[in-house]
Parts: sequence; structure tokens; C-alpha cells
Amino acid sequence: MVTPNARRNRGQVILIGAITLAFILLGIVVVFNGVLYTETLSSSATSQSTADAEVIEQGLEDDLIEIARRGNQNDDWKSSNDFEDEITNTGKFNHQYRNLTANGRSAFMSLTDVTAEYGHIATNVPIDGSPEQIDVDDSKIDYLVLDLNATNHEKVNVTTDKDSTNVTIESNSNSFEIDGCEIDSADVRFDLVNGETDDPSAVDCDSDELQNKLSLIDEGVSYDEVEITEDNLGTYDIVARDGFDGNPDSSHEGVWKIEGNITYQSDKVSYERSISTILIDGDGE
Repeated sequence: MVTPNARRNRGQVILIGAITLAFILLGIVVVFNGVLYTETLSSSATSQSTADAEVIEQGLEDDLIEIARRGNQNDDWKSSNDFEDEITNTGKFNHQYRNLTANGRSAFMSLTDVTAEYGHIATNVPIDGSPEQIDVDDSKIDYLVLDLNATNHEKVNVTTDKDSTNVTIESNSNSFEIDGCEIDSADVRFDLVNGETDDPSAVDCDSDELQNKLSLIDEGVSYDEVEITEDNLGTYDIVARDGFDGNPDSSHEGVWKIEGNITYQSDKVSYERSISTILIDGDGE
């Protein structure tokens, strides 16, 4: 026969065991959750660091393209190594960029083994009223800009050898018109690659509409010749990948492709990779 005291003692033992088991299970859950949380934080931090590295890397490539294009337009590259020197040797870009990433975050990035391939560029080439034939010798054109003044200009027509594609820009004393799209300015630079002007506020039509009318040169397409016919005076700038066939005479070196090695290192991510950036198009062909 079980006495009341024995039943009471057994109940207390069961209660204590249940409480102990509950604490054990709770401890296991806490530890398990802590491990999962730590792993999640680690994975999240690594992913964020990788994303940061990709942003920095893209910014670096954008900066290189901008330096190359500004140098192309300003005739900065007098010899075949000038761009490389500007980036990694006598120039300050690589040193300043490395310091910028190091000061801005706990990361280090450097650019080494920079090489550039050069094409030809001509700037401020006068258009004397007669047809101007630009022989680009099966080259891809990175930049073609007309600099026109409406007061001494009536109409300019630019034609390529690709299906006779063309664009016509007419003036109205102090403004320009492209197929019904008005540009209310007397001095305008027309970009025939990007389909833009240097004063978007003067354009009375939608930017997409202007781009569709003005974009004559397709990136990644090879051209043999471009003809500019103008009633009066103007100038143009052009950058072609491979060069000009003896015309214009004022052509000089311009960068069209950049290659190099990037090293990125932080407390969470470390890698090295090669970059190849084409200013003309994205496929290198």
C-alpha cells in the first residue's frame, strides 16, 4: 500500500524532473539559435562585403573610362604609354584611389599591370561648307560631336555608309531643329553617338525622342566612312577605334581599350581579378 507521503514524494520527483528537462531543452534551443544567428550574421557580412567590393570595382572602371575619354578629347596622350603613366606610374590616380578606399572603409584596393590600346582622335576639325568625307577605315566610332552656331549655319547633314543612315540639323537664326524637335540655343554641341546636346534645358521635346532622332552612330558597329555636308562653318570631334585613312590630318592618339589587374582586400573578402574595359562597345569585337 502506497502512503500519501510516498505519492507526494514521487510527484515532487516527477515535477523536478520535468522542470529540469524543460531547462535542458530551453538551453539547447538557446544554443542552437545562437549558432544559427552567428552563421546568419557571418553569411550576411560576407555577402555585404562582396557587394561593397563590386560597387567599388564598378566605380573604379567608370573612373578609368572617364579619364580615358577626357584625355581623348583633350589630346592628353602624346605617346603610347601616357595613359598607363597617368594611372599607375607618374600619375596619382592609383595612389589616391587606394587611399580613398582605405580611409572610407576597412578595405584596400589597388590597380596594377595597366595597359591601354590606342586608336585615333581628331578635335576641332573645321567644316568649310563643302562635303567633309571622314574615312574611318572599317572602325568603330566611340565619339562624334558637331559644334555648331545657328547664326552662321543653315543646315548640316551627316550620312554614314550603313544603309545611308543620316541625320539633318537645321537652324532658325538663333535655334536648331531636328525633324520637328526644337533646340532653343544658338551654340550647341550635338552628340551623334549618345543622341544628346550640351544644353538639355534648351530642348523642347522628350529626351528619348531627341535621342532617337539624333543617334546616328551605333556603338559596336564598324563604319568605313562618314560624310558631313554643311552650308556654312562648324567643327567636329571624332574618336575611332582603329584610325583614319589619312583624313583628317589633325588626328592623334586616343584610348579605346583598358586592361589591368584589381586586388581587393578587407577583413572579410579578399580576391584578385583581371579587368578588360572597352570604351567602344562591350564585346571587344
